[in-house]
Amino acid sequence: MATMTIRTELQAQALNGESPRWSAEHRRLYWVDTREPALHSYDPASGRDHGWAMPSWIGCAVLSRAGAMVAMRTGLYSFHEHNGALFQIGVPPYDLRRFIFNDGCCDPAGRFLVGEMYLPLPPGDEKERAPDSAPLFRYVPNGTWVDMAASTKCSNGLAWSPDGRTMYQSDTAAKTIFAFDYDVATGQASHRRVFATVETSDQAHGPDGAAVDRAGFYLSALFGEGCLLRFDPAGKLERRIAMPVQYPTMPAYGGADFATIFVTSATWMIDPAGRASRPLEGGLFSLEAPAPGLPTTLFDASA
Repeated sequence: MATMTIRTELQAQALNGESPRWSAEHRRLYWVDTREPALHSYDPASGRDHGWAMPSWIGCAVLSRAGAMVAMRTGLYSFHEHNGALFQIGVPPYDLRRFIFNDGCCDPAGRFLVGEMYLPLPPGDEKERAPDSAPLFRYVPNGTWVDMAASTKCSNGLAWSPDGRTMYQSDTAAKTIFAFDYDVATGQASHRRVFATVETSDQAHGPDGAAVDRAGFYLSALFGEGCLLRFDPAGKLERRIAMPVQYPTMPAYGGADFATIFVTSATWMIDPAGRASRPLEGGLFSLEAPAPGLPTTLFDASA
């Protein structure tokens, strides 16, 4: 396991920190706490973090020229930072009593893709659990959704190769990372195949959020196993990077020339006594990237 210098940026103690996005324009990192729920903006230069409370579970956020797009359980919304206003631009493509939006990302052309996860509202539907998987969807700016790919139980790890011709998606529950052929001109994915599989010490652990660098290496947060996994473009594990927390959730490239990796983490799996004795859990961390990352793609309403 590679030993690298990990900097604690923020002891956020987030329930489920996720979806970090670097804004080169504002030199800030945006991230969400899905379970609080809230959207945050962190300034590494000052160490200040600002949060905006959200009205329901927020699976992910992507940046746009107007501010941000947030995928909540109740639908897709545009968020305007200057006044905190939310405007719904898309209704959920699923039964919101049974599913939530989970990891989402913009493709190289600025289209928004997002996966789901089965998480029924109380009292749940355990007697009618099937199906408990859902497809990956692409948002169309007229408010509709396009079914993109085969279903997963817990969609995570969306990312694209530097040339945009390969799309990655992980299924945390299946402990598998998939690769697809991707047509940036049309937004179509095809030829799903296994890119990599991972072994974990617990059934609840698996590959979570991810990012790709300019060398084409795929960096995945291994939730529950306290590390990041860096795979080469052929799917071979190149290094395992130890983290100071057990539940890292997602890496993102940012900072000057996108040469810094920021990593979010979670505490919701830890009991209250454990959280008190492990104050770094749920924090935001940074480390020097082995190779610079790709610039953040903004959502493009015309794509």
